[in-house]
Amino acid sequence: MKPPQFKHKQVEAEIRQLVLTLPVGARLPAERNLAASYGCNFLTVRRALKELVEDGTVVRRIGSGTFIARHPQAANGLRPSASRVGVLVCQGGNAYAYRVLQAIAHAGLEQKVELRSSWVRDFGEDGLAQARLLEQEGCVALTLPWFPHDRLDEVRTFVRNCPLPVSLPIVIPGLEKNSFERQEIFGSSLQVAAEAVCGYFHALGHRRIALLGPDSSTDVVLQKVLSAYACYTSRENLANFCGLVRPGAQAMDQLAERWKAHRGDLAVICYDDEHALRFMTAMHKVGLSAPEDFCIVGYNDTEASEYSDPPLTTIRQNFDYVGLWLLRSALGLARGEPDQSPMTPRPQLLVRESCGGQAKVGDAFRQRLPNLEIILAESEVGAVA
Repeated sequence: MKPPQFKHKQVEAEIRQLVLTLPVGARLPAERNLAASYGCNFLTVRRALKELVEDGTVVRRIGSGTFIARHPQAANGLRPSASRVGVLVCQGGNAYAYRVLQAIAHAGLEQKVELRSSWVRDFGEDGLAQARLLEQEGCVALTLPWFPHDRLDEVRTFVRNCPLPVSLPIVIPGLEKNSFERQEIFGSSLQVAAEAVCGYFHALGHRRIALLGPDSSTDVVLQKVLSAYACYTSRENLANFCGLVRPGAQAMDQLAERWKAHRGDLAVICYDDEHALRFMTAMHKVGLSAPEDFCIVGYNDTEASEYSDPPLTTIRQNFDYVGLWLLRSALGLARGEPDQSPMTPRPQLLVRESCGGQAKVGDAFRQRLPNLEIILAESEVGAVA
């Protein structure tokens, strides 16, 4: 019989895979965050990291964190492997992008896919140069976990000129087969989630349900969410109450000034956790807080959402699904047989304090929202302990 593997060895394997997914020089998450991701305590993570420090894979810098020092077994001139995929990591990525990278690392370990990675500043000459280097390392395909929506045209040109096939996180016109999801279902999880959260707030008794997101005409994700929100409010005869803001505190502060007039009668659905947390900060500046004066739900369940004041209710993105299908799509493209997800997972609402609904969620309430899986935050804490 094969002896059982110690927990720290399992975590060590996960972190080593994550190292291959991130470029040299990237900083690993804090031990506390890694422990939460892998369902263990920080001492287990520390013991696992000790092995990587001793063999020179990572280096600790006091006061700064733990950084990737080298990629084991990385070398130019490797023969192509049918299970070796390159990961292009766009500089300037956000918390969502990092969660996708973690999911790709886990999926690669589970599916026995070798990973190589590289930073890219842009998708022009630098992106193509990095793609050629990954090709020299024996990669048969690339995956692009995330990129800013304002670079869509740049990415389209890059994919067409790239020496390797590239799997994409969204559908780009003309490159529909490169998306990890089929064109006919792309974005449907976002639409289902947006409508479901509208229904959640409506079931809690709210009549003024607002949508908050970025002011971006090129964001295809935002377009899906806007469509779902508009359909729900129109169907339920609710006022359309939408706020689209540009980056920076000023725009969000101005929105908070306008919306503070609706104190006590405002439920806000956010494009992502970042916008939710920014709005909560802006409302604090005008003396208002959730859930007493307004209720709010984010999207993506980023690490910051758990530690905000109050903890943010959020739609839990299924990052394992995204990571797995980005890899499957890349390998399918390498074989010349596109492999795309045929269906999306059911959205999960992680209920914390910011939405004001914790005390009202019961079996009867859940039955009113069949398209939404509602999870109370206590169950999350219990699962990690």
